Amino acid sequence: MDDEAHRESVGYRRPPRHSRFRKGQSGNPSGRRKGSGIRSALEKVLDRKVTVTVDGERLKVPLTEALVLQLVQKAAAGDARSIREVLKIADQMAAASPVKPEGKRLVIERRIIDPKDCNPALDLLGIVVPVDGRYRVAPWAVEAAMARKPRLSEADRVLISNATLKPGEKRREIWEPVEERPRGVVLPGE
Repeated sequence: MDDEAHRESVGYRRPPRHSRFRKGQSGNPSGRRKGSGIRSALEKVLDRKVTVTVDGERLKVPLTEALVLQLVQKAAAGDARSIREVLKIADQMAAASPVKPEGKRLVIERRIIDPKDCNPALDLLGIVVPVDGRYRVAPWAVEAAMARKPRLSEADRVLISNATLKPGEKRREIWEPVEERPRGVVLPGE
């Protein structure tokens, strides 16, 4: 058998040349269809509505809400493990929500921006965050850029690290006392 004929032969693990994958071409060009992963399957299940009885009334609620209701009911009945879980979730919610000082309101600063200054535009996009009068780069933006350009000198890495928002740093907020006003006075927009 000739070497050329052997290469052209069709058989087990030797499909015809015209039906072989082309070099550089995917065997699955459209890719995996959306919603086929474990996360989306879990989301579908957790979004499913179930019927629960609350104070003698039958309600249709998402499964996640039903689970929370059951956890809170167990905690109210004195189950120590459920009490710990409810308190842990409450602490996480408190840490995630901004604390508004008593008797104060948030003031929005207005500034005239130099048209050549790109920081306000980057702030609107969430790429930079104003902290104490300076801008810091959001960590996700640094990670995305580093993935594109991984070869940097140590001095460049230190410069980037110093300009990146650190965990615990917060956006600058200015709080001022709320003015007392006589009863019955309603301000526009209230």
